[in-house]
Amino acid sequence: MKIISKILTLVLIVTYLLSLPTSAAELPIRVVVNGTNINFPDAEPFIDENSRTQVPIRFVGEALGADVSWDGNTKKVTITLNGRKVVLQIGNKTYEVNGQQKQMDTVALLKESRTFVPVRFVSEALGATVKWNANIRTVYIDMNGDAAPSPGPTGETVKYYDGIAFNDVTDVDQYGRIKVEKLKEFLLKLADQLRFVKENGKYYIECTYPDKPEGYEWNLIIRIYNKDNSYEAYTPTTRVPDCQIPTEGSFKKEATVIKDINNISFFNVTISLEHPKTGSLGRLNIVYSTDKSDIWATFVPKSGTIPSEEYETFNFDKMFRW
Repeated sequence: MKIISKILTLVLIVTYLLSLPTSAAELPIRVVVNGTNINFPDAEPFIDENSRTQVPIRFVGEALGADVSWDGNTKKVTITLNGRKVVLQIGNKTYEVNGQQKQMDTVALLKESRTFVPVRFVSEALGATVKWNANIRTVYIDMNGDAAPSPGPTGETVKYYDGIAFNDVTDVDQYGRIKVEKLKEFLLKLADQLRFVKENGKYYIECTYPDKPEGYEWNLIIRIYNKDNSYEAYTPTTRVPDCQIPTEGSFKKEATVIKDINNISFFNVTISLEHPKTGSLGRLNIVYSTDKSDIWATFVPKSGTIPSEEYETFNFDKMFRW
């Protein structure tokens, strides 16, 4: 089984050609705290009528390490962190920071049984740096100082992408391709945020793409093989609407073609991060058989001069939950 699946995988890698991704629906808002993407299980962030990003404070507060308390009688939420205390009242533009009253241009809200607060006002009041990437609709909150680009001694720039430091001089080769070791960091980061889950009898594929260096493009290919060797392919470029997935942001795609998990033989996942002009030095390939007889995750180099690397500690149970 392992030989067959590896042969199939190598054939797919050789024959698959990248093409421009199709447009997707508006991306959901993401919140990244100190490099870690925050999951919101029952209430998603949104932009309010005042163009402010509202987030469920409970989950963001916990990610920051803050204490969050709620007073239902006064409808006040209190957030404390590192000696700072922020108090907001639902529907009130006035809020308090260490007892001093301040004014904002929007209000905290109650929605879907969750307390939503304007993330910039609260995070900055707690001493964090807040950045907004409109292209991928992502809020970055950093408690460890400004993660903005900083010039190095040779003129290079260092940026942080969901916690991965990237130097635009030392982390690329002479052809502008991300070097192998740094590339592996990005590929494994995406793999860590891909899930196959089952909810209420339905099968879903969930993924949150990590942020990436400018000019580079994610490519995620998911093939689910049936026991009769037929398969369904979930890609950004497929012409099958039910199998089309985006290339950035977050998505939750129902795998409507899957009717019975017992008919599935194995999964094949290929992840790459490439530049349209210079390509890439390799990709991550994952194979997972449903009977767990054939399970492996390997970095496959584009050139034979770089050895393949199999990841023996890869967490398959975290990814595959069908």
